[in-house]
Amino acid sequence: MERSQESSQLSPLQRAFTRKGVFWVVTLAALVADIASKAWADTVIRPTAPKVTPIIDGFLGWKWAENQGAAFSILDGKPVVLATIGLCILTALFIYMYRADPKGRWLLTGLAFVVSGAVGNLYDRLLLGHVRDFMFFIFDLPFHGTKILGFEIPLKYPVFNVADMAIIAGVLMLVIHSFRTDAKKKAAKKAEEVAEKKAEENASKDAAAETQPELTSSRPEPATEATHGA
Repeated sequence: MERSQESSQLSPLQRAFTRKGVFWVVTLAALVADIASKAWADTVIRPTAPKVTPIIDGFLGWKWAENQGAAFSILDGKPVVLATIGLCILTALFIYMYRADPKGRWLLTGLAFVVSGAVGNLYDRLLLGHVRDFMFFIFDLPFHGTKILGFEIPLKYPVFNVADMAIIAGVLMLVIHSFRTDAKKKAAKKAEEVAEKKAEENASKDAAAETQPELTSSRPEPATEATHGA
């Protein structure tokens, strides 16, 4: 009881920080991992560019790249536009986080991964004018060269970083959360419909039971012949 009273006395900003700690912890941890890994790559991998250093032969390697656009070189050379878009997305995500249920840890964790990745790449764009990427899939993408909705699948997956991984993981978590929420809503709606149908059936049974005695009492009693003694 005391906790609920204390919680109600907190400002909206205080509640966002105190009741949604999982969001801030995951965001900070992922952001630190991204910035630290970029600093390490800047020192160790950048001098080896454009060489690819295999980590897992035929699958994953280190490769330095400075991306001035988004994924697959979208809006390449327009850091101001990308930074503006990033700030707008971050604002929307923070509003969504503020309105989210504090008990929804899966949702908050997904949002935290997306926010940490967006902040990590935005940090690079504002500070350096490009994003530092250093991880690379060595294998060729399947169906490369195929066009889907005007987009051609490239030969190689673009070089990426920890922030990109966090964003992808967060988006997947949000998609799963959306499916789970829809499934719960459908199940709740179905249960409500079943309950309403059962209530209607019970009500009709009760009504029938109430009218039955009335019909019985309204029936005329059989006439009895009076007998007179002689």
